[in-house]
Amino acid sequence: MTTDKIAHATILLVDDDPSTLLLASKPMQDQGYTVLQAPGSAEALRLYAEHPRPIHLVVTDIFLPPPGFQLSVEKNPYPRVNGLEMVERLLEKKRDIRIILMSSTPGPDLQSRGLIREGLPFLKKPFTSDALLTLIRDTLAGPPATQGPTKPSAPGKGEVEWVD
Repeated sequence: MTTDKIAHATILLVDDDPSTLLLASKPMQDQGYTVLQAPGSAEALRLYAEHPRPIHLVVTDIFLPPPGFQLSVEKNPYPRVNGLEMVERLLEKKRDIRIILMSSTPGPDLQSRGLIREGLPFLKKPFTSDALLTLIRDTLAGPPATQGPTKPSAPGKGEVEWVD
């Protein structure tokens, strides 16, 4: 992305914690970014699909609210899934998008559970505004995320795994 586009980027911020949405969106807006907020994956997937302009960056918590009643994850275009599954669904659209994953759980713990993907920036909560903005600038200046290899579901389990 060019410097001009970085300064005017649209960012989709996804977190079920209202204080994180507030504390993260304020410095982004102060830097001139357009910030869209979603409290969960269903809202984020819908917003991403229906937003009339490109969304350049998605900053998402890995642990999002578990699904309520839903008949099928496969047939629902906007399911409630964890942050990594939501990212994989966004990358299936094959658009130029950049991703930042965040969590209060340390990265190595997430990696051992298969909830983080190599090549995607990770931000440990709590974070400072400076750390957030630096990672956003670096991520927007870098190449878009690419779709990773798909993981087969374990026998007898659905494709969504919720970890406490």
